[in-house]
Amino acid sequence: MMASQFIPGTRALRVFVAAGKYLNFSKAADEISLTPAAVSYQIKEMEEQLGFALFRRSSRSIQLTPEGEIMYQAVSDSLEKMTLALGQAKTQSRKKTQLKLSVGARFATYWLLPKLDEFRKIRPDLSIVLDISDDIRDLARDDFDMAIRFGQGNDAGLESRKLFETTLIPVCSPQFLKTHPAIDKPEDLFGVPLSEVYCWIGGIPWPGWKAWMSQAGVAGFQQGQSVSFPDLSHVIQTVQEHVAVGLVESVFVGRELAQGSMVQLFETRLTLPEGLAYYFVFPHQTQKRNAIEDFLNWLCGIVEEQ
Repeated sequence: MMASQFIPGTRALRVFVAAGKYLNFSKAADEISLTPAAVSYQIKEMEEQLGFALFRRSSRSIQLTPEGEIMYQAVSDSLEKMTLALGQAKTQSRKKTQLKLSVGARFATYWLLPKLDEFRKIRPDLSIVLDISDDIRDLARDDFDMAIRFGQGNDAGLESRKLFETTLIPVCSPQFLKTHPAIDKPEDLFGVPLSEVYCWIGGIPWPGWKAWMSQAGVAGFQQGQSVSFPDLSHVIQTVQEHVAVGLVESVFVGRELAQGSMVQLFETRLTLPEGLAYYFVFPHQTQKRNAIEDFLNWLCGIVEEQ
């Protein structure tokens, strides 16, 4: 019988792959939440157990040895396959009547959650588990069935269906108008507190008041005249607390406008760059396609009713 060869444990292999990826123990340590000394010790221990060097070390850098290159390619590929397989196995192990959805915070808070109970009444047999995060989840690796994302709908390896585009409008509270009654034209906004969202989506800056003023035909607006927040909820809060005019996505304040707790100041709507919209995405290969499409069809029905 052939003697079995030593194979390092998964934790040690992850340390090695991180070190091989960055060729820097400090950067590898940051990625896997260890100290550089711990990374160095783990690599040295692996080399002693394997019987050959994985890295050539100098005072300024480290490099993979020929043996290390062979190990790095094989181990990194194997760990990637294991991670994908684990995600698929977790998805497979969950009940076919459970759908796990990744969705951004603003979409969940201001659009989906108020409507989700309607779907539960229609399909009580389907359980929707929400992961509310603005992080882009890897559906295959991270055990998700579907996601709602803002972007261009070109996610590799995923089917993509456009839900709707969005526009930005200026809104304030009725109480704000009582204390600032002389807002009759866009230029009058120069003298009042303004709030907006400032973030980047897919490498594209989210448009703010300067872009809205330009579309309204107003020149001379300076970005410093408004307060910027990284999330829509903060902008809406400034409106609800009667302290500012907020530039918000119209689709997320429809209920407030209908109820009169918010007022749209002007008809000008700022449109976003072509192709940017909210998309529903899911893997091409999934055993839950029928359930996913039922949920998608319900979403599309809600969009059509708006």
